[in-house]
Amino acid sequence: MAITKEFVKLHGGEIFLESDENIGSCFTILLPFEELRHQSNPTDNFVDNLIANEDTLNNQQANVTISSKKATVLLVEDDADLRFYLKDNLKEDFNVIEAGNGKDGWQKALFYHPNIIVSDISMPEMTGIELCKKIKGDSRTTQIPVVLLTALTGEEQELTGLETGANDYMTKPFSFEILNSKIRNILIQQESFRKLYQKQVEVQLATIEMESPDEQFLQQILQEIEKNIGNSNFSVDMLSNLMLISRVTLYKRIVALTGKTPLEFIKSYRLKRAAQLLEQGKLTVSQICYKVGFKTTKNFVKSFKEEFDVLPSKYAENTDITAS
Repeated sequence: MAITKEFVKLHGGEIFLESDENIGSCFTILLPFEELRHQSNPTDNFVDNLIANEDTLNNQQANVTISSKKATVLLVEDDADLRFYLKDNLKEDFNVIEAGNGKDGWQKALFYHPNIIVSDISMPEMTGIELCKKIKGDSRTTQIPVVLLTALTGEEQELTGLETGANDYMTKPFSFEILNSKIRNILIQQESFRKLYQKQVEVQLATIEMESPDEQFLQQILQEIEKNIGNSNFSVDMLSNLMLISRVTLYKRIVALTGKTPLEFIKSYRLKRAAQLLEQGKLTVSQICYKVGFKTTKNFVKSFKEEFDVLPSKYAENTDITAS
């Protein structure tokens, strides 16, 4: 009904509802009529336009042209009507690429490398959750922000979507103006922090000059992690409690600022602190492992290798060679 209302509004019409409990509802749509002039056969023209539009949609993948002046939105939605409505509204401000399911969306994300992805959750072939996991789990696409759309409501459902790495989550029906605003804000934030944080956040907090509210927020996050660096049970829930904000809010802000989920950010901080301790050469790998909050040496070594592409022991050796 939200989509119907928007279409009626676009045509300058009105929509009314009459409802009787336990009987049913009646929707009445009034559209203004304007007589067609200067056309020998309006029906033929109408059919021609429909055919032209259909050809355009069918050949879209082969004929997509990307303007360098507009950000590109990849729209992944299996409902053709909703996809058309969203594209029709987004195309004035963005380049829009369409995909009818998650599998097609994944292929187009790799090929076109869009600035942002807006995806439904419930789709054939590959769901929006599965698509988001692939996007965020692949180094080629992990930095692309994702907004998930769903008919499912509730904080648990929202957390499920956000924990896949999504930057935001909207429940249907939704206002297009809000979606458009969210897309713009995410892109603005990404560009701002891409310039500000070209290098990953350093462990030396004192060297970071904080000015904006977002930077102050990040500093507080880093300070809380540092205070609990040796606590292997320190969790995202504990961090959100210390920051006096909900887990959802914490998730959204950290992802927007760093491109990492809160869990990934905490882990990355621990590993950077471990690297700093290895450079000092005063502790063994096992000692450092527990000092930075890892429960097992095996997990620490595996995580360190994934972060720095070198084993902790080799990292320490290379540091010694460089220092000499």
